[in-house]
Amino acid sequence: MSGRIKWRALVALCGIFWASLTAAGTPQPDVPISPQGLHVVVNLPQTRLFLYQDGTLVKSYPVAVGKMLTKTPTGDFSITGVYRAPSWHVPKSIQEEMRRQGKPVQTVVPPGPQNPLGPVFIRFGEPRLGLGFHGTNAPGSVPGFRSHGCVRLKNEDALELAGTVYNGAAVTVAYQTVLLNEDDAGELWLTALRNPYKGEDPSYPMLADTLLNWQREKAVAVHGKRVDLALRERSGKPVCLTCTRSDGARINGQLTALRWLNPSAPVSPGLPDVPMDISAPIQQGTGSMAPARKPRPSAAAPASRPMATRAIGA
Repeated sequence: MSGRIKWRALVALCGIFWASLTAAGTPQPDVPISPQGLHVVVNLPQTRLFLYQDGTLVKSYPVAVGKMLTKTPTGDFSITGVYRAPSWHVPKSIQEEMRRQGKPVQTVVPPGPQNPLGPVFIRFGEPRLGLGFHGTNAPGSVPGFRSHGCVRLKNEDALELAGTVYNGAAVTVAYQTVLLNEDDAGELWLTALRNPYKGEDPSYPMLADTLLNWQREKAVAVHGKRVDLALRERSGKPVCLTCTRSDGARINGQLTALRWLNPSAPVSPGLPDVPMDISAPIQQGTGSMAPARKPRPSAAAPASRPMATRAIGA
């Protein structure tokens, strides 16, 4: 990375660092983060983009991702280009979609307010994949599941991101519907998200064992009824599993992702069970959260295989 690009990225990061306090209260997925440099993480069910610098979360943005029929693929990528005021070369698949819907068929949309890519396109992955972060001519569509596979941001957010990233910066697209985070007071929070792609959730079979091990290691009871309720409702709101009362509980300081889906994470030692002296803590072999299947080794749901014909843009 050249000195000029590095300096521009550092200036942009200083400009958005104030937002890190707000981002810190957002539940984070369990993704191994690069300890050096920039790392962009998208958690698809959360419709959220996270920007890390040297392993520290500095900003979070709402995003729109692929629809059910045009899913955004998961995996590890890198930034491969930043293009300002882009023209949108409409893929043939989208031209056909326009034709079916009775809309005027466009082949190229020039830069301007009607361009679905907005003011900037940030490519990630190989060019043949057609994947990228970009702005939009429909800001009300963010957040949501509305794109043809790309990751759509509001224009001001896309421009800010474009001024921060550089070629080679790491990108991870994850699919995690169950998030576990600890706050600065040591309380454990669970966030259950809906499963928009209707895929198998590899984290669920690991959840009961993870909560049991955390309970034993920390000597703090986890309320099992709250786990069941959160998984039934899947509201996307953090629920405190260890606070004395769940209603009115507030996040203390920063939320930090619990490293429970990474297969290389150390296994918690088998410590004595915590005395079950408050209502409905997690118990081995009882209730709907009892472990039933062998944990899977992957932290993300099976990835949609990237295709060379994947559509760019709207």
